[in-house]
Amino acid sequence: MRFEITIEGPFTGISQLNSKLESFSPVMKRVPLHDDETPEIGRILIVIPGEDRLDRELSIIAGIVTEIERMLSLKPGFEIRVRNLAYSEPSAGSSQFAEPFNPIPSITIQPWSPELEHISDPHTIILDPRHAFGTGKHPSTLLCLKIMDLMAGDTSRASNIKGCKVLDFGCGTGLLAIAAIKMGAETAMGVELDAQAARAAKSNVALNRLSQRIDIMEGSWEVVNDKFDLVLANLVVSVLLKTGKSIPRHLIPSGAAVVAGFGENQAKDIKCFFEEQGLTVTRQFTLKGWSAFMMKPRLGGRGGTI
Repeated sequence: MRFEITIEGPFTGISQLNSKLESFSPVMKRVPLHDDETPEIGRILIVIPGEDRLDRELSIIAGIVTEIERMLSLKPGFEIRVRNLAYSEPSAGSSQFAEPFNPIPSITIQPWSPELEHISDPHTIILDPRHAFGTGKHPSTLLCLKIMDLMAGDTSRASNIKGCKVLDFGCGTGLLAIAAIKMGAETAMGVELDAQAARAAKSNVALNRLSQRIDIMEGSWEVVNDKFDLVLANLVVSVLLKTGKSIPRHLIPSGAAVVAGFGENQAKDIKCFFEEQGLTVTRQFTLKGWSAFMMKPRLGGRGGTI
């Protein structure tokens, strides 16, 4: 199994970063400009040949990236994303993703095809995930859906998803944002750095006729200018640790965050990280070696204005 790490940022900074990452055999490219006013952007691609090496080498790479950001005083800094080049989730059209299935009892995922007629069932999600992560079969996605389902059934309303405003950060196909609306959320916003994935998410939102209630934005935290009742972040560990610092300041004081994408063996470190950010883990969930947290802002935590 191979993983591709992509790092993007100002080309002058990317050039210096590229030399620091020489031992990882990086490939550096210029990103085509959309207009003459856009600063020149560079991109570094690094392929990691095995899952057993991914987290260790991502940690080293993230440390080098942070060092160069500080040295050059880059604002905004570099963006890092990770893609599994042979991801275990089946793509649309494969024999494993040809029939409807239930990731949780209350939700049915219907694979899209051109012949499919519109489905009005409020518990069915139409999904065409050919171009992005997230068919709903990976354990980390299942954990997020399970937690959201529990929140939807919370009669105390202390953490009820119904009527709330949701942010799905790193939304991939938009599955979690769509599921949130299906479970009773009022509105949702999906944010995705990868342009191709953002287009796929917008398409899925349209297939489910939810474009009036779900906004899909391409980018990172710079496109998020609001606070939410619920923040969802199902991300690779290194990305979660780099971007997770911004979660508390985008939560209302009574809000909740659900984070996933890390293994049981990483849960202790992830918990410590988010506690340092002013969040308290209220519940931990596990499935097939993967973990997810439900968290609440700690009174007096960092939080902050947007």
